[in-house]
Amino acid sequence: MHNRLWLCTAVLPTFLVVAGCSHDENPKVSTGTIQDLETIPQDASEIIRTGAIPLPEADEDRSAGLEAYWFGPWDQSEPAACTPEEFAWAEASFRRRPTFGPNLLEVSAAKLEATISNALLEQYPSRADRAITVRNASLRALPSADPVFHDFRLAGEGYPFDYNQNSAVWAGTPLFVSHTSRDGRYVAADSPYTCGWIDVRDIAFVSDDFVAAYRAETLGAILSDRTPLESDQGGFLFEGRVGMLLPFEPAAGPETSVLAALADEDRQAVLTRAQAPSDVIAEVPMAFTGENLAGLVNQIIGQPYGWGGLGGYRDCSSTVLDLLLPFGLPLPRNSGQQAGAGKKVDLEEGLSASEKEDRVVAQAAPFRTLLNIPGHVMLYLGTYQGIPVAFHTIWGLRTESAGGSNPGRHVIGRSVITSLSPGVELESLSKSRGDLLGRIQSLTLVGEQPGR
Repeated sequence: MHNRLWLCTAVLPTFLVVAGCSHDENPKVSTGTIQDLETIPQDASEIIRTGAIPLPEADEDRSAGLEAYWFGPWDQSEPAACTPEEFAWAEASFRRRPTFGPNLLEVSAAKLEATISNALLEQYPSRADRAITVRNASLRALPSADPVFHDFRLAGEGYPFDYNQNSAVWAGTPLFVSHTSRDGRYVAADSPYTCGWIDVRDIAFVSDDFVAAYRAETLGAILSDRTPLESDQGGFLFEGRVGMLLPFEPAAGPETSVLAALADEDRQAVLTRAQAPSDVIAEVPMAFTGENLAGLVNQIIGQPYGWGGLGGYRDCSSTVLDLLLPFGLPLPRNSGQQAGAGKKVDLEEGLSASEKEDRVVAQAAPFRTLLNIPGHVMLYLGTYQGIPVAFHTIWGLRTESAGGSNPGRHVIGRSVITSLSPGVELESLSKSRGDLLGRIQSLTLVGEQPGR
């Protein structure tokens, strides 16, 4: 769906390396460290100690706004994000260009049409139910687990850019279910931040009593990424993730009780509890300080890139969503919409590199300012040794041959702290599209309204 196809598209990939390149040709993919990763600490706490400004406490109304956002799907009576136009856009997009499977072979038109037919959109919407995810899952553009790649031989295409992947959705996320696929395996669902098709095995349907009990307890944010949670009744439930919100019982001791959902044999949600270390969950909204945010950044830093949450990894926009949600600052799912989620300051064209950096330092608030590039977003952290730095999850940098042809990518492929011009020392960096600083179009101060 088009509310996800903008996710970090500024840094699209390919995994095909062209063999036998001459000295003036540019390989489709290059790897290796960049200078920023050698000179800038990959530790957000180090940035705090070298000039970043602590952030103010959360506003009093932030808690109510967060609850309205998070539990919003349970208050819906009809689909919101999952509109017929969204589904129609996905269909048209996949028909417009050849698509390829994980075996690098083109997917037949018959198979694509069968997948589209499985959505049964002529009957959409067909239901109105509330549900919850019972494990970490994915929202898909079409009701299928099959990936949709474009031609692997082209720079900027192939793994991990599965265009059928809308978003990861963590366990414990409220959903509004509006439709069922023809084969019954998938349902169309709105989450608090996006929508798509989700495997019915990943959800359970909730009753009024379940909703009341679930919402009655204190809502908390997981602070330690990939923390295993097990039910008190025995057995692994899911991994806790930064950006996951779960009800819990605040405790002074070393452990606390976390509330989770299981599906019974009728796919109805039942409550269970898990014991977790008290220091891995905190009541939301958390105090909005640089120290607290740095702790979450350091949980994610170095993790692999994952388009749309593919494989349970993050892309640029899911990273900032997961980082800011615990502070009561909910964001949309894609980078284009995130640019409008606060006080937006446009950067006029024609600024030199030094002028643009000066403008960022003067107008951006560390740890809550988004730096907006078409298809990509970075979180401004402040300055390190006088240089503005940002945290972002990035696939790679655009490269080209000396003559400006043969486009490729220099893969970074993970969450990193860099300057605003990572990789400028690379001889192959694209002169027009490779330098991120030159492509920053605006700043967004999250938590501030336009005109404030």
